[in-house]
Parts: sequence; structure tokens; C-alpha cells
Amino acid sequence: MTTTNPRFRLTGQLIAGLVLAALGILFTLDNLEILRARDFLRFWPAVLVLVGVSQIVQARSPAGTVGGAIWILLGGVMLGERLDLIANVFRFWPMLLIGIGAWVVWQSLNRREAAPGERSDRVSAIAVLGGVDRRVISSRFAGGDVTAFMGGGKLDLREATLPPGTEALLDVTAMMGGFEIRVPESWNVIVDIVPFMGGYEDKTRHPADPSAPRLRVRGFVMMGGVEVRN
Repeated sequence: MTTTNPRFRLTGQLIAGLVLAALGILFTLDNLEILRARDFLRFWPAVLVLVGVSQIVQARSPAGTVGGAIWILLGGVMLGERLDLIANVFRFWPMLLIGIGAWVVWQSLNRREAAPGERSDRVSAIAVLGGVDRRVISSRFAGGDVTAFMGGGKLDLREATLPPGTEALLDVTAMMGGFEIRVPESWNVIVDIVPFMGGYEDKTRHPADPSAPRLRVRGFVMMGGVEVRN
């Protein structure tokens, strides 16, 4: 099994851990009457901005960058409203329709012919207020990233191939949405997802062969769900 040297990565899982630890410290200080937790909880949208930054840092495709930008925009608007930098933000909700419309137009102008399957070694998918269905048939799958915001999708990896003794990394970020991921029975799946008001299910069968290809699914789920199955 190939190994990689550990290094610092700004991921959704790291952010979730830091946020949970910060909440624990904040509520402890509140119980000790050192400070008032509610004075700091009003800044919670900053977490969404951090999630967006982590998405952009890890993005290896335009879809990943767009997903991160959506998180930053959402968190920035909500944070600005709480800091009184933006007033009556809900008056501007039609701008969301403008953004979605521009995205749809861009997609239509850059649409490729539908293929039987995605042959790229890396996959990147984003579902915003809708769904996405991807099937990967790569012979040397290396991982990728999927993002769901008020939407969901399916990622079918059953026809993809991992070289023996290797590991692929799939980053998943979901907010008010989720993904269903299907993998071959010959893969050993490790799920490192941090749920917050959400959850995940690992329904895969683990092969007995210790040298079996390995897929690591990691990420952050908020008010949504992820299911991995054969």
C-alpha cells in the first residue's frame, strides 16, 4: 500500500473539528461566567466562509471553484447582515435567480456531447438547487471532489479501476443536500466524514485482501447525508 507524507490541508473535516472544539471552549467559558456565548455565536456564518476557502484551495476544476465561491458568498452575506454591513439583504434575493440563470447559460454554451461515462482520472461535480448524475469508467481513477448545496446527486464508480495497492481520495462537502456513491466490491472503502446535523452511511463490503485498492471518502456534511454502497 502506497503511503504519503502527512501535511497540513485546509479541509472541511479540519474546519469541523476546529469549530466543535471552539464551541466546547466557548460554552465552557460561558458556564464559568467569563463571557457570554451568544455574543460570539452571532458570527457563525464565518464557518461557511472557511468551508468555501477550503473548497477553492483544494479545487482542481472550475466546478470545485464555483462550489467554494457559493459557500463564501452565502457566508459573507449572512455575516455582513449580522455585522450591520448589509441591511435588508432579503430585498436582493432575486439576484440569486440572476446567478443561477447565468450559470445555466454558461453550462449550455459549454455543453459537451453526452458520453457513456467519464474517462477522466479525477472527477469533480457540483449540485446547486438541483441534481447531478455521474458515471466514471476511468482505468486509473485518482479521486476528486463533489459538492452539494441544497441539491444532491449520484456518483457511480463501479466501472472505474484503481491500480492494486493504491489509494484514491474523494472529498465530499454537502449542505442541505447529499450524495449517493457506488463503488466496486473489490475496493476497500474508508469513510472519514464529519457530520453536523446530518449523517452518513457506509454500506460497503470490505474485501479480505489487505492489498485491495482503497478509496478514502472524507469531508463535511451539514444538514444532509452521504451514502456509500456497492
